[in-house]
Amino acid sequence: MTEKQEKCVYCNENKCTTNDHVPPKSFFPKPRPSNLITVPSCLECNQGLGKDEEFFLATFMFSQVGVSDAGKRLWLEKLSRMYEKNLGLRKKIAQHLESLSLQTTSGIYLGNTMTINTDEKRLEMVVNKILKGLYFFEYNMPFPDNAEITTLYLNHEDKYTAAEETASDLKLGSRIWDGIFEYRFNRLPDNPAGSMWLFRFWGQADFWSVTCDKELKKKILSKANILEDNRGRH
Repeated sequence: MTEKQEKCVYCNENKCTTNDHVPPKSFFPKPRPSNLITVPSCLECNQGLGKDEEFFLATFMFSQVGVSDAGKRLWLEKLSRMYEKNLGLRKKIAQHLESLSLQTTSGIYLGNTMTINTDEKRLEMVVNKILKGLYFFEYNMPFPDNAEITTLYLNHEDKYTAAEETASDLKLGSRIWDGIFEYRFNRLPDNPAGSMWLFRFWGQADFWSVTCDKELKKKILSKANILEDNRGRH
């Protein structure tokens, strides 16, 4: 923790009393890397999304992530015990599990698998917190108070298409951990509130985040309306 940053990088109000791992260290199977990122935070923000982070982790273990190398290790180390002890989490996950019939493009039936129709808002809350922590790590300043975050879980083709169009403008994060977590980002040179981020968890779970202040949001919406009006005139 540095003397320069006295307030929590998340709330920008409370005094820093601890360091928080970004992303949560529970997302890393053991042995954990020695170069995990930590940022100064208050205890309330450090622990505030603990249950949501558990939900985030548990959710993706029922997807293809669960059969990845990192997913298998996480299950053996932590998740099996978590489900045994946490009845509420087990019920929450079970409520969203669905059976999915798999077949090839030529119509050959491959069997059933389990997928999850999850609470995306809870996932986005975890990603937004990670974004704020990484913003401080990359730019050595707290995430601007006047900025808003819009986050999308890229679980549909149309969302992927929108994110891919911007990927070439983003640079690779200062630290990545293959198969566990990586990110890309960039920021407007004349507006610290304007930034864009791509996150990948465990090699498969992708999120896209855009941040802006009210003035920038107004310009974006105004430009979108002008383009829409022009289309309507043709």
